[in-house]
Amino acid sequence: METLSTSAQKQPAHKCRMCSSDAVLFHTDKTREYYQCLTCQLVFVPLEYAISEEEEKAVYDLHENVSGDAGYERFLSRAANPVIEYFSEGNVGHNDDKVRRGLDFGCGPCTVLANMLSASPHYFHVDSYDLFYFPQNARFLERIGYYDFITATEVVEHLADPLAVLRTLWSCLQSNGGILVIMTKRVDGTIERFRNWHYIRDPTHISFFHEHTFAWLSNALPACNETCEVKVVGPDVVILLKKKNQ
Repeated sequence: METLSTSAQKQPAHKCRMCSSDAVLFHTDKTREYYQCLTCQLVFVPLEYAISEEEEKAVYDLHENVSGDAGYERFLSRAANPVIEYFSEGNVGHNDDKVRRGLDFGCGPCTVLANMLSASPHYFHVDSYDLFYFPQNARFLERIGYYDFITATEVVEHLADPLAVLRTLWSCLQSNGGILVIMTKRVDGTIERFRNWHYIRDPTHISFFHEHTFAWLSNALPACNETCEVKVVGPDVVILLKKKNQ
């Protein structure tokens, strides 16, 4: 049975959008090709298959994700709970009043996760940004070292330039204990499993992370005086912890 790793023995045909290493074709369906990086293991769809921004937003407009929807809030709790648990362990915010400052990146049309984390008993201060729905909040991405936590739920699989975006988010985290919580389903198992994976049916999904992708990011994101610790806390949730070198 062919696995993702054995598929990498094929002739390189593309450069990885994450790390610029060689990537190989390992799956083709009726509409797109999928390549796997030989270094960071990212699986990506070449940009010639990407839909337009107008088409992309039309897909998002079909989502019915609103506050008060118990199912959606339960889904988002997989990202919210690690934030709550992290700060309940004494990892306090770096600002004087000890208020934890957060950013929900790619929040969609409704600020549901921000509302959840801002409510009693947590009272975190959470900003929200979305390219399509809250573009006026792009200034939040210029707040270097400002946030104690950043969440990105079901976002990175949509990114055409994931490293550039993640570097921006990393720079916005406070330097000693800031966390980036990423929720995305990870590539795992055989080519057959990938072929039948519902996640690749969404035309807005163009970047599929492997656990090795996060390991590669742990070396690519930190500055020379920083470290990045990767914590896998669920089948689709990973925490990147930013710390200063001792």
